[in-house]
Amino acid sequence: MNYSKMIKEDFDRILNSRLNEETLQSIVNIPGVSEIISKHFNNDTLLKEETPGSIINIPGVYEIVSRHFNDDILDVWEYEQYIKVKEIVERIELWNPEFQRTIVLLNLLNELTEILYDTLDLKLDKYINLRALPVREFHKEAVDKYAAYPIWTCDFEGSCLVGAEKFEIESIDSILHRLGDE
Repeated sequence: MNYSKMIKEDFDRILNSRLNEETLQSIVNIPGVSEIISKHFNNDTLLKEETPGSIINIPGVYEIVSRHFNDDILDVWEYEQYIKVKEIVERIELWNPEFQRTIVLLNLLNELTEILYDTLDLKLDKYINLRALPVREFHKEAVDKYAAYPIWTCDFEGSCLVGAEKFEIESIDSILHRLGDE
């Protein structure tokens, strides 16, 4: 898992939701937090209005609390990435070349590969069989004939998803012209 793709907003969002599950006392009991809070409140009792979310705004507390919950936050973020993958795969499976453009599929595949390769260190073929993508019936013969190119699918406009390492869109006419001349 490549956690460097997690942005601070993701981390803080998950930390804040994690803090909503805690009590004020459980946050204060994290080693190092009570010392900072007692200095901040001049050894007075914590005000009743304080919440775990407001306590982490005290200088020095955020760092301690975020380290304390770091593993939980990373677990939640990793789970969120798998959920995103599942949602994108479902949308790809619903893609229909009879009335949807290939650019829609390309954008979904780019989003999916970014999460899989850059974040989860997983391969695309674990989730998507490119050879099983639907092809507009009118172009099916050409896609099958030139599958070694590789052409993965073509939509109703004749826009084809091509590429081995990086996906691109190319018109069926230009593919047939180029490959037919070879």
